[in-house]
Amino acid sequence: MKPIAEVADVVEIRAWAGNKAYTIGALKEEIESLISDPGGDEEPERGAQETFDEFGERARHLGAAYPFVFDGHMLRPNVPEEGSSYLFCLALSLLNADEITQKIRNVEFETLVMRAAQKYFGGEALRIGAPWRTTKIPTYTALLTSVSDLIPELGTPTRTTAPHGGDGGWDVIVVNNFGDGQFPRLIAMGNCATGRTDWRKKGKETEPSYFWTFFSREHRSVCITFLAAPFAMNEEDRLRKSGTTTLTFDRMRICEHAATASPQMRDWLDSKKEALLDIPLT
Repeated sequence: MKPIAEVADVVEIRAWAGNKAYTIGALKEEIESLISDPGGDEEPERGAQETFDEFGERARHLGAAYPFVFDGHMLRPNVPEEGSSYLFCLALSLLNADEITQKIRNVEFETLVMRAAQKYFGGEALRIGAPWRTTKIPTYTALLTSVSDLIPELGTPTRTTAPHGGDGGWDVIVVNNFGDGQFPRLIAMGNCATGRTDWRKKGKETEPSYFWTFFSREHRSVCITFLAAPFAMNEEDRLRKSGTTTLTFDRMRICEHAATASPQMRDWLDSKKEALLDIPLT
């Protein structure tokens, strides 16, 4: 069996992909069928109950952002018309890497994180991770100019190309100015990690001070950092990546502040229903 939080993930995504309700009794029976030596009813019953307790915690945390109806004994999909970022994050957490395109992993997830971080920190936000090129941002200089527009004391960009053709080591930046537009202001810089197996290696891959060398002057503001991941972190996970100036945004915190999905997220999710239905509990 997977850890309870991951069992809960699988049950949720199957319920959505199959458009069906899960009862605690049905989950207990499935767990019984997977355990070679269940030791009577106690172990499957405990596993089913702990999983349903997890649903209760998620429903209480997210409220209307939780895309399921849960009454303590049954879980069924209740997805809003505009789609659910929670389901998108679930799929990112559960699917094999070859099922997830770089556009989904980088652009879509980082954009979702940007929306959540902007809602939390306030101010204005930019996605600055690779691939960053768009019709509005055709060059790396244009991207850096967008940053200095938010933080005027940085001055003009001094780089014309991204390091190694990628980015400056950060995926999202949020800047919250006071009404006078003067320093000090709040700057939040974020990294995003989508893989369950390698997220511990992510975080402050590059010190923020390296990114500031891309500009003609130093900023004089308050800078904090954060790590975002699409799965639900437990307390130990959060402690690994938290500090006095570092926050974590897991699935619960992301979806609390950015509950809806983009059309691209919805289309990708719909195309993966068959694969999501096949994800095992073990």
